[in-house]
Amino acid sequence: MAFTAAHAGESELEKLKTSFTNKINTVLSPLINRHKNSLESLEKNLANVSQIEAALLVREERLRISKAVGINLIGEIPESPDKLRTLCQRFNREAASSIRVWEKKYEQTLMLLESRLTKSGKLNDALLVKNEIIKFKRVIDLRDNKNDNEEKLLDYALATKGAVAKAYKGAEFLIDGNLDYSGSDGFAWGLCPSDFEIVFPKVTKIQEINFLLYDKDKSREYLYQLFVMRKEEGEWELIADHSKKPSKGWQKHKFSLAGIKSIKVKGIFNSANRNFQIVEVEAR
Repeated sequence: MAFTAAHAGESELEKLKTSFTNKINTVLSPLINRHKNSLESLEKNLANVSQIEAALLVREERLRISKAVGINLIGEIPESPDKLRTLCQRFNREAASSIRVWEKKYEQTLMLLESRLTKSGKLNDALLVKNEIIKFKRVIDLRDNKNDNEEKLLDYALATKGAVAKAYKGAEFLIDGNLDYSGSDGFAWGLCPSDFEIVFPKVTKIQEINFLLYDKDKSREYLYQLFVMRKEEGEWELIADHSKKPSKGWQKHKFSLAGIKSIKVKGIFNSANRNFQIVEVEAR
């Protein structure tokens, strides 16, 4: 075991914590240096093309990584710019994988220390160690769950991501990220047949398209076709044909990761009335 402890009591716990932090810093050092170099290069490139705000966000991450120590080196994944997000996702993923074994060893060492202190009657000291175990496990669980969710839940079909929506009425609702809607508001609509389009600011790699069909009454069914365009002014490509398959609620379509410029839902039929209604579109 690479962690060392000196004397019994709180000082022993503190020295164990310090030893663990030093070990994590050592293990992550090569990744940290690579991450810093990548960040510095990205910051310069963004500054050279006058994307000052984006460059400042990169600098903020570079300063954070320079000051952080131990498991705090794995930080939150920023939403933008996209290249910064990609760099941070890679660092977090590789860093978490590199230190996983040491985190488990640290937890095991803490448990052994708690047991030894308890058996020797040093209950107050044992309680301090137990509290550290609880705190440590909570931090690790929260970090892993948050980073997993941030990687999984990135939606490119949002106005905040630069996406533009087109529809006969209410196009803005398709990309507002809000799933709240009423019988008369909060969704896009058009007379069947009607097109609903999402255009990304640039070709974007996605592997999943989801959209919510109006379903307040739970009984209505829709017919539709889903198309994608792979490049600017390209041809529409049919990827899902529900023109003869009654559908309702959330529609989820997964495919191999591909660069997509635009999405189009062609609403063909609604069993309740002549309108085709979509609440929200997601692209991940």
